[in-house]
Amino acid sequence: MTKTDIYGIFDKGGTLEQRFPSYEYREGQLLMADLVRESYDSNAIVAIEAGTGIGKSFAYLVPALYNAMQNTDERTVIATSTINLQKQLFEKDIPMLFKLLNLSCKVALAVGRGNYLCIQRFVQVRSDASLLAQDPDSELYQLSQWANETETGLRSDYPNRLGEIWSEICCDGDLCPAHKCSYFHDCFFFKAKQKAKEAKIIVSNHHLLFTDAHSRYESNIEYTEEAVLPPYNRLIIDEAHNIEQNASDYFTAEYDSKEMLRQIGWIERSGRYSSHSLLEQLGQYAQDPDLIDRIHDDIHLLLQEVGTLDQFLLAVFNKNDFQPVLIKAEQQHRLSGFVEQATKVAQASGRLAAKINAFLEHNKAPEELDGKITELKVRGTRIASLSEVLSHFCDFTSWGDDIHWFNAESYRNTKNVQVMITPLSIAPLLVESVFKKLDTVVCTSATLDLNDNFAFWGSRVGLPYDEIRPYHSESFSSPFDYKNRLLLLTPSDAPLLTKDNEEQYVSYMCETIFSSIRSAGGGSLVLFTSYSMLQKVKERLAPRFAQEKMELLCQRDMDRYTLLNKFISDKDSTLFATSSFWEGVDAPGDTLRMVIIVKLPFNVPTDPVFKARCEAIDKNGGSGFFQLALQEATMKLKQGFGRLMRNTGDTGVVLILDSRVMTKSYGVYMMRSLPESYHPDTETSGICDKIENFLYAD
Repeated sequence: MTKTDIYGIFDKGGTLEQRFPSYEYREGQLLMADLVRESYDSNAIVAIEAGTGIGKSFAYLVPALYNAMQNTDERTVIATSTINLQKQLFEKDIPMLFKLLNLSCKVALAVGRGNYLCIQRFVQVRSDASLLAQDPDSELYQLSQWANETETGLRSDYPNRLGEIWSEICCDGDLCPAHKCSYFHDCFFFKAKQKAKEAKIIVSNHHLLFTDAHSRYESNIEYTEEAVLPPYNRLIIDEAHNIEQNASDYFTAEYDSKEMLRQIGWIERSGRYSSHSLLEQLGQYAQDPDLIDRIHDDIHLLLQEVGTLDQFLLAVFNKNDFQPVLIKAEQQHRLSGFVEQATKVAQASGRLAAKINAFLEHNKAPEELDGKITELKVRGTRIASLSEVLSHFCDFTSWGDDIHWFNAESYRNTKNVQVMITPLSIAPLLVESVFKKLDTVVCTSATLDLNDNFAFWGSRVGLPYDEIRPYHSESFSSPFDYKNRLLLLTPSDAPLLTKDNEEQYVSYMCETIFSSIRSAGGGSLVLFTSYSMLQKVKERLAPRFAQEKMELLCQRDMDRYTLLNKFISDKDSTLFATSSFWEGVDAPGDTLRMVIIVKLPFNVPTDPVFKARCEAIDKNGGSGFFQLALQEATMKLKQGFGRLMRNTGDTGVVLILDSRVMTKSYGVYMMRSLPESYHPDTETSGICDKIENFLYAD
């Protein structure tokens, strides 16, 4: 593909403008598309900030499509941050582009295996609960109807909410008999896998991308061979600002007591729909009848040891207000109690795994129970793998630079503990497992550059990794008229939250948020940095919203998909939300007239991974606050700010109720990262008049 081809498609009077009635020429989109084309031609790595409204999807899809048409032996993988964005590309953007350009190639959607219904497992569950499966009101009956109609078998395509049953019927690679399965030819996962092998463009997500990269890295599998994904040599990473976080999550080793109990439960307890446990179904085929009793004994001992470790760690969390705990090397001498109990868990799980293996080697189970034999093996292996994390954590000589920490999570009315090991820096892993291995890598997002030529983002992911490999970075500004269409309000008298003024702070937030939303007539997204503060404000304001007949929606009231659809469908509704809603909310037009940012989105200083990374920067002579905390918060602020304007015709208000953005020296830095908007001086008393005049004055 040539520069001439790019201009012929994106330039004024080009193919898109001729065939797409609502298409608007955007110079940034044209230049971005040409840079992506160059990256294919020169085997380069590029980082691109594409401001909101650029149309970055088309800008990278066109070169990818032309490359697929002209180089039939190559394959491009496009990785997005979420499955929702994946589906938008696959179901909307790519088909539209094919139609406009009158071109096509084979494209496939690739999601993790656990997102697919396993027909074999579902049939087994339905057989175990045959009476319930005939009840039209039951979840099993509704799933049966869907399973007979669905073409994809994807959980995201199921129209109703799914409970814990999904873990019993989803596709599980360790349990899958593959071509030996009687449902192999109808298998949703293998059908999708075959489509991916035939496709020239695969639309994937970050999690699957890093699953594939980790598999290749650990097993020394080249990108010319199949791993989790088929062979490929070109990669486009959308929403690339999330690379470090998503890769860190994936490469974290984790012991989770809830998961340990779940794996034990699969072995010993009957399922929700089965009257016999795995051991009961297989026990009669043991060559040594006493072995099953000994397995039961080892399970009970392991449960006791897991419970004791839970209690030990919960006592630690109780002293820390159930905040995550970072364990430093100099604190190892204080871990003797933990090491003793964690070792007991590891030893107990080791004995259990050994007895399970002994049974597996010497059993007389008939062939029709091969699936159950495989499941027992898998459960035993997973128990052993979880305990290996404990053993590794307790081996102080192996610590190196990794971050070691404890976490506690609430699940219903119980708390479970987690023992975690996270890489201090994900950059070396990304360089060795991804960037060095592929011909082209395009990283793009609306928020990568903090007016530092991508220095912060690049340092976190390892780019550029040397002076030889071609590496280019470029920012393309949004085409939106922020100066005339966006009002930015930053009241200088907004109070800061302290230990002594929580009541006054909450009262201020409630009054200011409510009056501002009433002035805007609803259509507001209120972004909090903590769910507890969201709850406090919600409890006080819900009756007032009801009295004014204004719709108030809150995160966790319903699932994200339903919540966003309801918010978008009611243009005068208000949505209270936290972290995950700072990005990925696309509500163009009057649906969203105002974004309120309650507090600057600095990371929680007690977060162990964040804390350890800041301290490592400080230790090396830098500043963890200025080089990490401030940069991350600024990037997230840009994401929150970007929720407001989604089309050139949008008009609205961004209200930041954190006076640090005006009174602190770093506030100037954060403000400079935002698009230049209409930003008059204001105090709280003038907010409502300014909102009403901007939105509704003739």
